[in-house]
Amino acid sequence: MRAVLLYHAYSGQLLFSAATLFLAAATADLCGLLDARPLMRRGAGFLAVLAIPLAGLSGTPLPVILAVFALAATFAYTFIGFGARRRLRYSLGVTAIVAVLMVCAIEVPYHLRRHLPLHPSRLFVVGDSLSSGGFGERTTWPELLGRNLGIPVTNLALPSDTATAALQNQIPLLPVRGQREECVIIEIGGNDMLDGMPGDQFAAALDGILTAARGESRRTEILLELPLLPGRWQYGAIQRRLAAKHDVLLAPKRILARVLLGRGNTSDGIHLLQQGHEALARELERWIDAEH
Repeated sequence: MRAVLLYHAYSGQLLFSAATLFLAAATADLCGLLDARPLMRRGAGFLAVLAIPLAGLSGTPLPVILAVFALAATFAYTFIGFGARRRLRYSLGVTAIVAVLMVCAIEVPYHLRRHLPLHPSRLFVVGDSLSSGGFGERTTWPELLGRNLGIPVTNLALPSDTATAALQNQIPLLPVRGQREECVIIEIGGNDMLDGMPGDQFAAALDGILTAARGESRRTEILLELPLLPGRWQYGAIQRRLAAKHDVLLAPKRILARVLLGRGNTSDGIHLLQQGHEALARELERWIDAEH
C-alpha cells in the first residue's frame, strides 16, 4: 500500500485526485446540495481543504503564474467563499473551479503519449548510476533495451554524474555526425536534485546537453522526466522548459516512478537491481515503440 501511495504522488497522478476532490466539493456547494446538510457541508469543506496540500505533494512543476493564481483562488474560496452568501460563494467558487481546470488542462499532456512509435537505428544513453549499472546487475537496461529493439547501443552513463559532469564527461564521446534515425536517451538530473544543485547551474548544463546531443544529424532526443522530491519542483520545471525549447520528447515521470517504487527493483530506492533494469527496459520499449 505504501508503494502504491508513493507512486500516486511521484507519478503526478495525485494532482488529478486532488483536483477531483476539490471540484466535487465545490460543485456540491455551488449547486446548493449542502445547504440543508451541515454534516455533509463540513465533510465537503474538509475535502476542499485537504485537496490543496495533496496537490502540492504531487510534485507538479506548474508555471509560477498559474500556480500562484490557482493557490490564491482555491484558498480564497475554501476559507472565505465556501458556504458563504450566494454572490460571494459563486464569484470565488467559479474562479477557483476555472483555476483548477486550467491546471489540469496544462498538466494532462505531460501524462500522455505524444509521439508516433519510433524506430531508431542506433541508441545512445547519457545518464548516471541509474543507467551505468555497477550495483550487482548482470545486464543494464540500455543493453536490454537495445537487445529488445534489435539495435546497437552505446551506453555513456557514469555513476554519480550530475548534468554538469555529464556535459563534460559523456557528451564529448557522442559522434558529432551520425544518422538521422539515431536516438539519444538522456537520464540525468537525479543527482542534481538530491544534491540541491542550484537551478541555474542545472539548467545551463542540461541546455548544453540537449544542444550537443542533437548533433548535426538532428538525432531524436528522449529526456526522462524526474519524479520530484517535495520542494524540488524547479528541476522538473527546467526539464519541461528545455524539452519544449529543443523539441525533445519528454518521457513521463511515471516511468521512473513505477520502476523505482517496484518491489525488488532497487537495492536502496535509487540503484537498480537486475529486476529493476529489466523493468525499466520494458517500460521504455513500450513508450518508444508501441508497435514493437
